[in-house]
Amino acid sequence: MINVSQDAFDKDTILLIDPSPNSIRILNAILGEEYRVIFSTTGKTASVLAKSEKPRLILMDADLPDIDGFELCQKFKNDISTRDIPLILITEPQEDEGREMGMKIGCADYISKPVSPAEVKLRIYNQLRLRRNEELILQRALYDSLTGLANRNLTLDRLRYAITHDLRRGQLTGVMLVDIDGFKLINDTLSHDVGDQVLVELSKRITKVVREIDTVGRVSSDEFLIVLPGLHTTENACQIASKLRKTINKPISINGDGEVHVTASIGISISPLDSDDFKRLFANADVAKQQAKSGGKDCYRLFTSEMNDSVHERVRMEYHLVWALSKNEFSLVYQPLIDMQTNKVVAAEALLRWNNEELGSVPPDKFIAIAEQSNLIYEIGNFVLRTTIRDFASLKNSSGELLHLAVNISPQQIRQPNFIGDLEKHLDHDGFDPCRLELEVTEGLLLTKQCQVKEMISQLHDMGVMLSMDDFGTGYSSLSYLLQFPFDALKIDRSFVDGITDVELNETLATAVIAMAKGLRIKTVAEGVETAEQFEMLKSKGCDLAQGYYLSRPLPLEGFKAFLEENKEIVVPDTSEVTNGKSEDYSM
Repeated sequence: MINVSQDAFDKDTILLIDPSPNSIRILNAILGEEYRVIFSTTGKTASVLAKSEKPRLILMDADLPDIDGFELCQKFKNDISTRDIPLILITEPQEDEGREMGMKIGCADYISKPVSPAEVKLRIYNQLRLRRNEELILQRALYDSLTGLANRNLTLDRLRYAITHDLRRGQLTGVMLVDIDGFKLINDTLSHDVGDQVLVELSKRITKVVREIDTVGRVSSDEFLIVLPGLHTTENACQIASKLRKTINKPISINGDGEVHVTASIGISISPLDSDDFKRLFANADVAKQQAKSGGKDCYRLFTSEMNDSVHERVRMEYHLVWALSKNEFSLVYQPLIDMQTNKVVAAEALLRWNNEELGSVPPDKFIAIAEQSNLIYEIGNFVLRTTIRDFASLKNSSGELLHLAVNISPQQIRQPNFIGDLEKHLDHDGFDPCRLELEVTEGLLLTKQCQVKEMISQLHDMGVMLSMDDFGTGYSSLSYLLQFPFDALKIDRSFVDGITDVELNETLATAVIAMAKGLRIKTVAEGVETAEQFEMLKSKGCDLAQGYYLSRPLPLEGFKAFLEENKEIVVPDTSEVTNGKSEDYSM
């Protein structure tokens, strides 16, 4: 029997699956006022309802007449259309084994019979609140908060998919990078509010010009990236670029107080003509955009091989990178991590620096990608682990406690078969307790070769090494990985921390992240803390650790030791004493 409660379609929908009509009546009475309740007495019908009605939550009895409840739960979790719906299992009081099985399958929670109205309401409320927090974080991870367009991560992901799809069909994929000329001048002379109005209006105009199948994303303050799948000729992309240029050039009204005129420089690259790698295609569009700017702006340029001076620069950098280790050009600095409750230094993050005689100081975001692509990353990463473990072997804080050490690990590095063995050698050589070592990984590590990665992470976990999710909130699958892998900590990305004291959304997101982490018994680390207000705000939300220029810049080993001596306890300075300098990310 299938029935639906009152037509309160503005309420969250709950799907009840229970073989007993009497139980359904009781649960409907408990939930009917707050939720839109739909129900089924069989697993077969419930499967149809779950797909068609897309409930916010499923409340299911483990004992069903036509299918084993655990089997049905597994089906829900295996189906892409229902796998993200939280499921609460109703079990007999002594079914510990069944509950354990349900949690392993992916059930969000369980309730024992006989059900208590208060408990049912509380469990459902908690799960729906967690779901809303996850959606809030997901929205931030996928979309630009100002324009509502796809953000950089989502746009590039769609580009990667489009290239793969079009290659199979023998079609072209266009990438168009649109840069607003002189946008900084608008912000500096007319205010950032006016700049925001301009960006919002331009995002609407661009969206109207492109096709429905195209993706428009905002990838930086004044840059839009457009993915054009299913092209037949390069002329198709040029036609769209020409229309964009005309619509962007039209005057923009600013709150009835005048008009702003803007132009754009547009770079275009085409797959597979220029490259079938989405990152390279994006880089090629950027090269073409720079050519449009240097050619006088207010125009578009197609990428050509002659433009690609950046490739020559990359080859030059790779040449020097090959010899960097043997010439002792790498060095390490350490940025203190502060316990926000005790104000004591309890750990430090190791950050890699490269200084070359010809190239000068090269930031990691320039050379790490080259090291990864040229297979140099393993030796460089091995150097970092060996050096940092030696430096921190017996290093203690002012309370005489051995300090913990956080080290960034490249995905290519940890996938090497010798990684575990080499790490154990370094730890054994200096008598370094694995429990003091925290390896920071990004989502990129977890996206491919799942079996190999899971086995490697399991070995690290068994050794006692801690695992931290770096740059949390910048990848769209991070939430699921917190449940799939044994993470001990997550680092709140600086984009959450920046503006937390004056942007309500940032505060809400940071609060949701910290609360979720606490629920999962995972510690939180805030990076990029720049002001006293940020520090106090994060502390009040229950964040565990903090790092950033407000507390200390990254320091060479001797400077870090001196910092430990001089700072028995971190004294939070007045806001007026804090510089306006922003932290640089020197992570490897």
